[in-house]
Amino acid sequence: MNGLLKAAVVAVWLAAGPAGAGTPIGTTPSPAVDHHMHIFSPEGARVLGMICTALGPGGCPPQRSTAPATGDDVVQALDRAGVGKGVLLSAGYFFGSPEIADEHLDVAKGMQDENAFIVAQARAHCDRLVPFISVAPSAASALDEIHYWGRQGGAAGLKLHLGSAKFDFRDPAQTQRLAALFKAAADAHLAIVIHMQTRRKDYGAEDAAIFLRDVYPFARGVPVQIAHAAGGGGIDDGQLAALGVFADAMRRDPHGTRNLYFDLAMVPDLFANAGKIPATPAHVAALETLMRRIGLNRFLLGSDYVLGLDLKAYFADDRAALGLSDADWRTLAGNVAPYVRTAAAACRPS
Repeated sequence: MNGLLKAAVVAVWLAAGPAGAGTPIGTTPSPAVDHHMHIFSPEGARVLGMICTALGPGGCPPQRSTAPATGDDVVQALDRAGVGKGVLLSAGYFFGSPEIADEHLDVAKGMQDENAFIVAQARAHCDRLVPFISVAPSAASALDEIHYWGRQGGAAGLKLHLGSAKFDFRDPAQTQRLAALFKAAADAHLAIVIHMQTRRKDYGAEDAAIFLRDVYPFARGVPVQIAHAAGGGGIDDGQLAALGVFADAMRRDPHGTRNLYFDLAMVPDLFANAGKIPATPAHVAALETLMRRIGLNRFLLGSDYVLGLDLKAYFADDRAALGLSDADWRTLAGNVAPYVRTAAAACRPS
């Protein structure tokens, strides 16, 4: 099985609020926000199981839950770790997974139902949870789904997973399609979280350059969060090359890149705890150098939470793996994406 594909699947499951946000986790201040969390509806969990079967042995790590969960489960996990808020990213794109194309699922209905589930779970805890819908980038209904939520309201953003979609930046037609999705999200005032790493073995600098030139401008000012610090979980050479292109662009054009952010979900880990992907000390050091070039204020903490993940242990591991000073960790822990503040201002509990 393609290693990048497995990494993509691993990455899937894998303004502070109440419940003690900002309280210490041992000596590690807890984040104000977990910016990258997943839960699945019963049907979403069933489809994930189908994908795992299609991937074969090793495709879905056994230590990561594939069970359905609710917003109540997420809030309880946040409470146990002293984290104020969480960003719930829909897995609606599962329904357009190439691995299960032969199942002939109703992709449009599956995506919309999964998105509605996530929005409903977050709305029930709108002081704590921020919902993102998602679409499979190649799905015929992807643009319609974004337009629907633009009219319907209730969602703060759009999640795109390029690795899951077999996307290739070096195919101009696919890149144009992605730009259209960015434009639709901007028209709907939806922030964007994008898992950029593709399945290409040579993913890296060239893909980040294409993204910045041909896709990112269509976001037109909405926040864009690059998931997993431009990788797919863990740290590798291609990811670091891509992140270096972002660092150069942000120094060259700070105004034009002012809405770019990077989450650290499942990224820094020297110990391979909590289902993470181990990273070498050299890779962690290179990541830290790039983070400082870009600015720590552009990096957002996130867990890639699914049911059963101990967030207290997860963020303690992050703190240990990054090796940052107390002051630098406090900066990361206090970073809050702009869309979180916007969602908090619009909160109307159901």
